This record gives sequence, structure tokens and C-alpha cells, in this order.
Amino acid sequence: MQNDSDTESESSPEPNPVGIFDYTNGPGGREFESISNAIQKIRDIEIRLLDVETIVKDTKIQQIISVASTTITTFLDCVHQTPVEYPHQNLVDFSELLSVSFLTVLFKHRKVFHKIAAHSLASEPGSSGAIVCWVDVILAKLGDASITVTTGAFLDLATPLFPGSTESRSEDSLRAASQLPSDWPSVVGVIASHKASPAAKRLALRLAFCAFVLGPRLCRKSLSSEIPHDMTEILDRCVNQTRATGFSASLAGGQLAMQERLNSSMTISLFAATDREHQNSTKVSQMRPHTLGCLLDMLQNVIHPDDSILSLQLVIPPDELDPAQTAILRFGDTVSWCWETWNDHRVANTESIVFLTSMWLLHSDKCFLSGDIIPEPDYMPASTASSLAILRLLHHIVFSLSTTFESVGPPSAPTAVICGACYNAVESLKHLLSGQKEAERWIISGFCRHLLSLFVLLTAETDEELGATDYILEALSQVDRGTLNVCLMHIIAESTIRFSTRLDALIIRVHKTLIDNGNLNVVRSALNFIALVWFSQARGCLLHQSASRLLSAAVDFLSQSSSPTLASKILGDAVLTASSAARADASFPEENPEAIWRFAMSSTPSELEIASSFAHYIIASDSLCNSLYCAEAWRYLGEVLLLILKHHYVEEQEPLALLTCPTVCRALTRLLQADSAATQFMLSTPFTLNLSADLKHACELEGSRRENYFVVMKERLNMVGSRLLDQIMCKSRSAAPETTPVR
Repeated sequence: MQNDSDTESESSPEPNPVGIFDYTNGPGGREFESISNAIQKIRDIEIRLLDVETIVKDTKIQQIISVASTTITTFLDCVHQTPVEYPHQNLVDFSELLSVSFLTVLFKHRKVFHKIAAHSLASEPGSSGAIVCWVDVILAKLGDASITVTTGAFLDLATPLFPGSTESRSEDSLRAASQLPSDWPSVVGVIASHKASPAAKRLALRLAFCAFVLGPRLCRKSLSSEIPHDMTEILDRCVNQTRATGFSASLAGGQLAMQERLNSSMTISLFAATDREHQNSTKVSQMRPHTLGCLLDMLQNVIHPDDSILSLQLVIPPDELDPAQTAILRFGDTVSWCWETWNDHRVANTESIVFLTSMWLLHSDKCFLSGDIIPEPDYMPASTASSLAILRLLHHIVFSLSTTFESVGPPSAPTAVICGACYNAVESLKHLLSGQKEAERWIISGFCRHLLSLFVLLTAETDEELGATDYILEALSQVDRGTLNVCLMHIIAESTIRFSTRLDALIIRVHKTLIDNGNLNVVRSALNFIALVWFSQARGCLLHQSASRLLSAAVDFLSQSSSPTLASKILGDAVLTASSAARADASFPEENPEAIWRFAMSSTPSELEIASSFAHYIIASDSLCNSLYCAEAWRYLGEVLLLILKHHYVEEQEPLALLTCPTVCRALTRLLQADSAATQFMLSTPFTLNLSADLKHACELEGSRRENYFVVMKERLNMVGSRLLDQIMCKSRSAAPETTPVR
């Protein structure tokens, strides 16, 4: 005969649950100020030191337990039914209920009260039934509340599925609790037990998840010392049992399917936490190919239950997460563990990890409760495994965007996923380049190729896409010239991307945006990208005509802008940087350099970005402008250097000032190579004498100037400042008129 409840085990007859010593109907929790007090009251009762007779007769103990248990169960009902409305303190209290130490105390109480109930049943001939006490009620409600906190949604998984099963389903959680072992350490073994009922296994899994994943996450606590030593073996058996039985519940209805997928999420998270702690303690990875294959199947059932690998759109995650998907992302380090475990794209079905990564990027700011409730999780630090995961996702994003307008191929990826991938690419490159290893150079090149391709594929029509292009530029600016050159030549050779054609179309589109007074940030982004292409010295990437027209139009726009300060702030340094980078291409014509000099020198010294870019432009130029322009540039850059020497730039400008001072010194040295008339004028002013004196003091660190700023500035100036002083002295001597001594 088929059972109508999943609480029945194969080895026990159908019980009639009877509440023995059920103290949950006592007075409310008003006698205790908080859940913490109720928890402490239960902890304070030394239940092991009391015999059964004392507990039965001591009404004071019964009253304390009654009020404490009622307070806790009422609190758990509140948490279970109001998933988003509970305040921060409620989650702090909830985490106390999940601690291994409190669960251990609860099971000690449970053992004693089960013994009392057993004696009571033995004294009544003919009575039989399941023994349920106040601890079982708390455990059952704890399991339900854990689902709510984990998923952020109220799930009524106890609603009857079939007519006539209402009573049976409502008793399931209490039946499951009554079937758990008498000691807390033995509970985890139920997860993989062949004899326990499905409901008991489910509750044991939830309690283990609470103790070893959810609880530590809520209170930011390490769990290495509390995970049972045999947890890995238990989970290994559990995973293989699931593989053997298959995912049958998915065919039985939405509620059972969701329940099963939630179980899978918790199992994967538990396995990830356990495996990571094992690796941290032993420094040895456990090779379990069959188990990992089963876990990957479970992961697929959680994140894309209705789609096969072949039909899955890897870079288009669902806009809304269901509870099972939320559970896999929300708590623990499951995502990063998946990246480390399945980091080889040659392993079958690991495309699911790409889909998981895109889900994580799209919902990483949504799948956690607000910072007012739970402190935001620490940013997942970049690693080789995370870098590979982001690189694989970028590969699929580029493929998706490059085939958007083809007759076949997946649609384009959501902008939020693209922006998230680009941001993580920046962090990954910082990690890879900080301790560069020869074995990881291909990862750096891979990022470079995909980001270069992605830039020309984006339209940058929205703020999110502009943010993505800014991240791309930040990432590419970390890469050396040689890597950029090789990657660009590789992309040009690919027919699928059509890099040169797309880049030319992008420049033409941006030129039109500039003429139409469109978004200047789009122009800035394009100019910075062109500067990187010129910097790489790769040939065949840019069409000179379109690039020259854009650069000239940008210079004219800055000269004629009705809001020069705003336009200069957005475009100024980008125009100067692109013009400097263009000097690396000898075949690129320089049109109207006087306009660039006029624009730069019309800026104020407070616009440090303009000054820095202009200094670099002078250094990169093969020739200087006329004498008047050189004299004005000397005065302008000299004022900037003098302000740096006097620590005029503070707060966010201070680091840029220290970074810029050597470049300004080199530019001033370059200006001293102008014609003799300009040089004589520069050196004859009192301003130059003051500048020389202050520069000498800074290089020698004289007087009391021993603050960090001046120490760093001296290190930055080093030989550059001394060389400028020598040039000023040398040019001054050569420019001085010869005099005849008086006899």
C-alpha cells in the first residue's frame, strides 16, 4: 500500500503523533525581554543534572520552559511568515538559534522529555504513537523559517497536494522532528540514511544547512571547528543516492519540484562549505569524479531545470530568481567553490557554470538582503578560478553580440551582465598582474582579446553600457604594450569580429554624436580607446581619415564650446591623451597643433588632468610650436609644478599631483629645447628663479619638510628634477651675454 505521507520510513509502522509535554500552548513570551533571554533561560537549565521525577514535579522549570519555548516558536512563526519585514535584530536572534552549541542543548532537553513521554505512554496500556515534545516543535519551525531566510520568500511547502491529505501534511514536520536521533551530532547522518523517512532527511538537511552554512553567514563566524569529520562522506552518499533515484519530484508537481530543488541547493552549499574547510585544513583536494558529476547534475536541476545544455542561452539569466536559485546564490561561498571545482571547459556540461556566473552577476546586488538587515558580504576576491570563470563568460558574451544580427545565433546579453563581467575583468587583471605567472599569461591575453572585441561591439547608448566601456578601458590600461599589440593583431585576423570595420563605424557614429551635441562621455570613451590602439603600435586597426576627423572635431569643439569648463572636464584630457598617442604613428598627420596648445594653455592650473595630459603631449611631440607658444607653455606648466611643490593640491588631487610631477618636469626640460629667443625669455623671468629655488629645496628635502607628501615627492622627482635644474643652469650660462673685464 502506498504511503500518503513522506514521513514514513521503510522500517516503522504508521504512527499517530501525540503531543506529550507540549509546552507551546503556555503563556506568551512577554516575561522575557528578547529571544536571547529565552535562549539563555533554556541554556541555564542543567537538564542533565535533573532526574525525570524532579522535572515532572517542578512546576517552576515547566513554567520557564513553557514561556521560553512559546517565545521562540512565536518568533520563528514571525520570521517564517514575514520574509522581508524582519529587522536586523531578528536575524541576530535567529542566528543564535542556529548555533551548534544551542542545538546541542536543545537535543539534550529533547532526550529527557522524550524519556518522560515514553514513561507516560508506558503507564497507559494500549496507547501508542509518536513522541513529540516542545523541542520537536522548535526544530520543525526552525526548518521552515530557515527556508524563508535563505530564499527571502514565504514558501508554504506544507500545503496539501492531494484531497484528503491535509491532516497528514500538517503533521509531517512534527513527525520528521520526532524521528531525528536523540543527539545532535547524529543528526547529519540522517541525511544519507536508507532507513529514515524523506521528511526526516529533509529536516536533517535543513538543520545541518542552518548550523554550518546559514548560521555562520549570519553571524560572520568561522565553522571549521564545528563541521563533523564525517560530513563529506555523508554528503557523498546523499549525492549518489539522489543520482540513483533521479529527479522524480520534478514530474510530480511544482511544489514537490521546488522542495526537491531547494534540497539540492542546500546539499550543494553544504558540500561546498565542507569541501572548502577540508582543503583549508589539509591543503589537499579530494578527488571525487563521480560525486562531482552528480553534483553538477543537481546544480543544473537547480539553476536551469527546464533547459538542457544545448538549448540554454548561457549569457541570458532569468530576470527573477526562484527560491531554489536564490538559495544557491544567497548564502555561503557556493559560486566561488563551483568556479574552483569546474574550472576546465573541457569537462562535460560545465557550460552550466557559465550560466551560474551570469546569474550571479545579474543578481549579485539583489540576492542578498539589504545592508540594514544583514551586513553585505565581502566582495568575492579575485582568484585564478574566478578569472577563468569571468573569461569564459566574456567569451560567450562576445560570441553572442557578434552574432546578434546574423540569421542564427543567440540574442545579445543583458547590459547588467556585461557591465558586471567587465568590472570583474578589471579585478581579475589586477590579481593576475600583481603576481604574474608564466602559466597565467594566456588568461591575461584572453581578457585583452575579449575586452578589445567587446568595446567595438557595444553601442554605449545607455549609462550601463558607458559604465561597461569605462571598465574595459580601465582593464586594458593595465596591460603592457606588447600584449596589446599581439592581441590586436590576433583580433584583426579574425573574420567573425571584423574589428577594423566595426571600430571605423564606431568612430563615425561618435563623430556624429559630437556634431549633434550628444553625450560627451561617449566621445571621451571612444577617444580613450583610440589612444590605447595607437599606444599598442598595432598596424591596420585604425583608418586615419575617420580618426583624424574625430580628433580634429573634438579639438574644435573644445575651442568653440559654450560651456568650456564642462567640456574641458569631460573631453580635455581624452583629446590630449589621444593626440599624444597618435604621435606613435608616424603616418598619422598632425593637423592644427596650435589649437591643441591654445586649448591646453587656456586651462587653469587647478585642472591638473589637463596639465598632466598636455605635459605628456609635449614630450611625445617631435617638434614644438613657435616661440610665443613655448613661452606661454613654460609659464603654464611652471605654475603647475610650483603648486605641486608647495602642496597646493589636496584630497583627491594629491595622488595625481605626485604622479604628475615627473612628467611636468620632463615637459619643461623639453621646452628648453625651443629656439634661443623663447629660451632666453623663459630663463630671464623672476618666476623661473623662484621655481628653481623651490625645486632645489624639494629635491634636497631641506628644512622641516619631512611629511609623507614631500618624502614621496622627492622620490618621484629623483633624477628628473635634478636634470631640469641642470638644464636651467646650463641654458642660463649659455644665454648670458659675454662681458669684458674692466682694467
